[in-house]
Amino acid sequence: MLKPDLSHTAQRTWERTDETVLWQQFREGQEAAFQGLVQHFYRELHFYGGRFTRDSDLLKDCLQDLFLDLWTYRNKIVQTPYIRPYLYKSLRRKIHREVMRHSAVVSDDSMPFDDVSSDEITAEQAMIHTELSEYQTARLNALLAQLSDRQREAIHLKFYAELSNEEIADILAVNKQSVANLLHRGLTRLRESWPSLLSLLAGWLLHESFTK
Repeated sequence: MLKPDLSHTAQRTWERTDETVLWQQFREGQEAAFQGLVQHFYRELHFYGGRFTRDSDLLKDCLQDLFLDLWTYRNKIVQTPYIRPYLYKSLRRKIHREVMRHSAVVSDDSMPFDDVSSDEITAEQAMIHTELSEYQTARLNALLAQLSDRQREAIHLKFYAELSNEEIADILAVNKQSVANLLHRGLTRLRESWPSLLSLLAGWLLHESFTK
C-alpha cells in the first residue's frame, strides 16, 4: 500500500520541484520521483475525490489504483505539461466506474459533486484564502449546495485546482464555452443570493474572467 508522507515538510520539498521535471523523471523509472508525485498531489486529489463520494474506503482504493497504474504503465504514459488535469481526469474516471458498479442510475452527466458539511472549510474558501465566520461558512456552503453538480465542480476546478477553462473542459468532457457558462451561471447565482458575498471574498472572485 502507498503511504504518502503528508507532512508540511514533505509537501514544501516537492512543491519547490518543477512538476514537469518530476513527471519526466517518474516516466524514466525514478522511484523517488514517483514518490514525489504521490506526496505532491495526494492531498488535493483526495480532497477532489471526496466531493464525489463519502465512502472513504472507495476513495482510498481509487487513489491507490491511480498511483499504482501510473507506476505500472509509466513507459506508456506520454510527457505532458498538463499533469494536474491528467490526474484529476483519471481519478474522476475511476471513481465514476466504482460508483456505477453500485448504482444503475448514475451517468457521466449526472455524477454527483457533493457539497461539504457546514462546519467544513470549502475548497473555494481554501483557494481564495478567505477567513469567514462559522455562520458565513455555513451560508456559503448552503448556497453552493443549490448549484448544479457541474457548476460546483467547475468552481472547484477553477478556484481550488487553478485550472484553465480548457483543462476543465477536458476533465468534464465538454467544450470550453460550456465551462465559461457553468462558471458564469454558478457565480452569478451566488452573487444574486448573497450580494455582500463579493466584498467577503476579497472582490476578485466574482470579477474573474471566465473565458480563459
